[in-house]
Amino acid sequence: MKAYFAVSLATKKIEGRYPTNLVDPVTGKRFPPDENNLVVAPPDYPQLAEGLEIGALYRDVSRPDGCSGFLHELGPLDDYYDWCEKLASFVTNGKSLKERPIDKIEWSNKLSELVVDMEGYPGTEGRGPFWELLRYGIRGMTFGPAVCKKLTHDFRTWGYAASSLGNSDFSYMLRHIGGAFRVASETGTGMIRYPWQWTQDMEPKLGIEKVAKLKLHNHGRETVTRLYYPASVDDMKVF
Repeated sequence: MKAYFAVSLATKKIEGRYPTNLVDPVTGKRFPPDENNLVVAPPDYPQLAEGLEIGALYRDVSRPDGCSGFLHELGPLDDYYDWCEKLASFVTNGKSLKERPIDKIEWSNKLSELVVDMEGYPGTEGRGPFWELLRYGIRGMTFGPAVCKKLTHDFRTWGYAASSLGNSDFSYMLRHIGGAFRVASETGTGMIRYPWQWTQDMEPKLGIEKVAKLKLHNHGRETVTRLYYPASVDDMKVF
């Protein structure tokens, strides 16, 4: 299975309540919201979405050339895991996981802990280079413009160090993934997400309780809109 980052070059918050028949205020076309329009953040690090409002819907803003964002391919997911582990080892002079946990959340947490160094990075409470990427990259969270800018600095700094490796696959991916965070940081309103469908058996996310799925329901004689987050396939039968 291949992995992707969804990159928004610039975004604008959709103000007000979010009805089921939401319309894009610029194009006038129907705007059906989904997970990729919603800003969510981890409860243990809400700063990941800094620069955006957690729980709000955002729409992409097009550049003069018509481009508003793109899917940035990371390659096969297993290869991305391998690259992240090499990245952690590269920036820590050889630290590595004893074994790769099967659970992606456990893997992300343990890998990011390798780059924590309280003495080396006191200004960030010990969070070393690429900590945000290693910890939350594949967990469906929103990377706001501030963290995109911080990671751009990490990629630039360690890209110079990796240049001595020549045109290796590792240094290529360093430039390739770094480019996504660079363009997302340039406008000050960009964002990056790892797109997937959320279900309730996954970890908690700040913001998802506000707008998870907008569904139209019949309630007696009137039609009402409510926020609905299906817990299982069986729950979907009410539609």
